[in-house]
Amino acid sequence: MNIDALIDYISNSTLIWLILTLGSFKLGIIIYEKFNKHTLLQPIIISYIIIMSVLFITGVSYEEYFKGVEIIHFFLGPATVALALPLYKNLKYIKSLFLPIMITLVIAGIFSILIAVLLLWVFDANMPTILSMTTKSITAPIAIITSEQIGAIPSLAVGFVIITGIIGALLGTFIFKVIKIKHDTSKGFALGVVSHGIGTARAIEISQKAAAFSALAMGLSGIFTAVFLPLIIQFLKA
Repeated sequence: MNIDALIDYISNSTLIWLILTLGSFKLGIIIYEKFNKHTLLQPIIISYIIIMSVLFITGVSYEEYFKGVEIIHFFLGPATVALALPLYKNLKYIKSLFLPIMITLVIAGIFSILIAVLLLWVFDANMPTILSMTTKSITAPIAIITSEQIGAIPSLAVGFVIITGIIGALLGTFIFKVIKIKHDTSKGFALGVVSHGIGTARAIEISQKAAAFSALAMGLSGIFTAVFLPLIIQFLKA
């Protein structure tokens, strides 16, 4: 077999990337369930490892890969909207906690961005990299648009989004046990505000109430960041 010819074919076929993405995620689900849903073996992590390995071996850039899976990116929006169902089912409870939710959202959002920016600044990162980090805790579609508006690097911003989501999903349950967080609402909101969609996927496994609050946190965090972050960046530049 001509290995070079095979790699060239894979690199230039957009359908291959769609099949690879869906197939690797399906394989991730199988592995996850096979090992009793171990935290370290979440489907999203398995699929990322597989996809990144293939991209590295073939030398295909993120931009080329993204062109092949644009249809998945298109459906991220409707999939996010579908999370409104658990929100609706817990609407009355959410209304009763409106003030604590808003206070937590603002404080968590500000500190999440500041800590990340400060860390990169200490390590003398350049400005585009620092700006790319500011969108790390919002879902990928919003992060791409927002990063373009503030002068960040969209592909790097998406990378930070993925890493943040994975870390949050991996360590979230452990941290909840260490600091003895018992309420599903608190667990769900924390996962959503820090780890966006990946955290919400983890929250769904906890309970419907955790899923509702995670979806709420992810949605509100995305909206607030998309609206206010470009304004703040523009003000600081001015």
